[in-house]
Amino acid sequence: MAFSVRASLEQFALPHPSGEGQLTISVASPAVPAPDAAVPVLTVVDGDMLFGLAAETARAVSSVAAFPAHYVVGIAYDADYAEFLKRRTADLTPPIGAEALAKLGGMGAAIGSAQGGGADAFLPFLTETLRPAIAERHPVTASGPQILYGHSLGGLFTAHALLTRPDSFDAFIVSSPSLWWNDFAILGELPGFKERLAALPRRPRVFVDVGAREQDLPASVPEGLGVTLEEAQAQIRNARMVDAAREFADALRGAGVTALHHIAFAHDDHVSAAPAALLHGMRFALGRDH
Repeated sequence: MAFSVRASLEQFALPHPSGEGQLTISVASPAVPAPDAAVPVLTVVDGDMLFGLAAETARAVSSVAAFPAHYVVGIAYDADYAEFLKRRTADLTPPIGAEALAKLGGMGAAIGSAQGGGADAFLPFLTETLRPAIAERHPVTASGPQILYGHSLGGLFTAHALLTRPDSFDAFIVSSPSLWWNDFAILGELPGFKERLAALPRRPRVFVDVGAREQDLPASVPEGLGVTLEEAQAQIRNARMVDAAREFADALRGAGVTALHHIAFAHDDHVSAAPAALLHGMRFALGRDH
């Protein structure tokens, strides 16, 4: 059989955990022969933007870079961009307080921050609904390593999943995480995380990345964003993306995570860090350490 120039694609729908609407699930099978069992699965939130990138990366690296064959699963909304921004915020964030919400101003309105807070419902959907659905369709994944990748608010969600349910995945790729959400309230989970981690028979692998240019102040803002240049610069200062990612990785080490890699990609910003994180994060998650 000829080697394909594109990743495979299978799609089906699952009910949204809220009971309203559906989610589109995309699955890319390995492009090379996989073992008969225990094949890894990479679950990608923000599938509308990142599934294709993750699937093509998996196809390329598993064929030429000696990566283990693995499935890629994406969760998407099939909505226009403005609606997508709001729906992802609703699913990927913990609750936010009124004061922190007010600080977001126009950006908060654009991404639907007031409707956030669904992370604790979305995580069980991934582990209790989506995972069995994938295993039913692809039984070789039933006992395979489970890896979660999220970028930006998806990185916040991945960090939240790690801290609150460190047993939910075997590896977590926490890419450019929006730890600033709700005034860094997620860091309050660290003491409980240390106890949860200590109780596990096997601790997860954790990759934390950020673009080294993510604290650079912009000289302009895109039209339609709903914020002034001054507001955007203030939010970047407050977010402390580069410093916060480093401090978060240090805190995870202090809590007992032993298989951990942190990197600030030298030439990347918030957008360009995402593909770099997929490649290097999966290398680490699959045990191909740097």
